Amino acid sequence: MTQFSEQDIAQRRARALAAHEDAIRARERALQAKAETVRVKAQAKATRIRSKAEAKALAAIAKGEVKANKIEGIAPQEVERKIRLDVHGRPKPLMRGWFHAITAPLALAAGIVLICIAPTTGLKWACAVFMTASLILFTNSAFYHVGDWSPRTTDVLRRIDHMNIFLLIAGTYTPVSFALDDFWRNTIIIGMWSCTFIALVIHVIWITAPRWLYTAVYVVFGISGVAFMGLFWRSPAAGPTVVILIVAGGLCYIAGAIVYALRKPDPWPKVFGFHEIFHLGTVAGYACHTVAIYMVIVQIAHLHGI
Repeated sequence: MTQFSEQDIAQRRARALAAHEDAIRARERALQAKAETVRVKAQAKATRIRSKAEAKALAAIAKGEVKANKIEGIAPQEVERKIRLDVHGRPKPLMRGWFHAITAPLALAAGIVLICIAPTTGLKWACAVFMTASLILFTNSAFYHVGDWSPRTTDVLRRIDHMNIFLLIAGTYTPVSFALDDFWRNTIIIGMWSCTFIALVIHVIWITAPRWLYTAVYVVFGISGVAFMGLFWRSPAAGPTVVILIVAGGLCYIAGAIVYALRKPDPWPKVFGFHEIFHLGTVAGYACHTVAIYMVIVQIAHLHGI
């Protein structure tokens, strides 16, 4: 039978006590971490609620000013326009969203033309993807920027608006990639849509990300296709003209993004501001890429003898 000395027993008790104290401290740290997580979430929720409440208050004040000025007969048309507030509670410029509203039906018509003239089934589907992405972008942007929505609806439309440019970039490269062989076409399509999925997840989870962050992601994603420009340049179904159009479209996107990030130039804030320049950059980039896709389709049809 094993005999333990008083010293052994004391050491065992000391170790057990130390282990118990360590367990208590670990539990306290876990509880503190949990409490901190709850506190951070509560602060974030409070910030969102406060932001929505401020937006509602500003909207109510603006509408009250409209009614008061109507009664007094002071510039009713000008005051009515101030009801349209942006997400920061500021009056929207008169032309906010209208460039995309005009472009939406044109994008539908252009997409139908591209689908009809595409010589292969795969290319028709690729053009349909491009048309769908462009329609989602311009239509949602028009609704989001032109309308005066509740905070909840504004939040949903804003999330979709931030995600759509990534959809359009991936949707653009989908038909353009048909100018290359199967390996490079699949590489571009898989790569672009994988990056798009990651970008969409980031925007859904972190809608309040800093302006500079999602602007940087937007620019990097927009120029990522530069790595393949040499392949398009040498492709008989693309060539220098298509490459120039793709690059020009990318530069339009980037120029608009820079103006959006800097918030300048802001020529006529009440009518046509920096955001409208950003929208024009998007429209110009889309136009360049639509022509590039058209040229790829025509040259593929020529190579197929159609």
